[in-house]
Amino acid sequence: MKIQNDIKNDLLGRREVSFVITHQGNPGFAGASKLVSEHFKAPEENIMVENVKGKFGMKTFLVKACIYDSKELKDESFKRLTKAKNGVAPAA
Repeated sequence: MKIQNDIKNDLLGRREVSFVITHQGNPGFAGASKLVSEHFKAPEENIMVENVKGKFGMKTFLVKACIYDSKELKDESFKRLTKAKNGVAPAA
């Protein structure tokens, strides 16, 4: 695992990480979440994987994830993202 970006976002109560992994097949969101949990020693319920990108024929994948300080902060953020994507204005 090669970490490319590791930022602590105190305003949103999360740690934003991006890293490159070498894996036989696409690890998917569940596998990437487990890898983040093991490497950063954070509970898996506090992790939201945003993206897993790979290129055809390559065994390397770029993973972007957020590690929240608590499960409540993660759930609150997920609700805001879902409302925004569905065209409903998020609550202020």
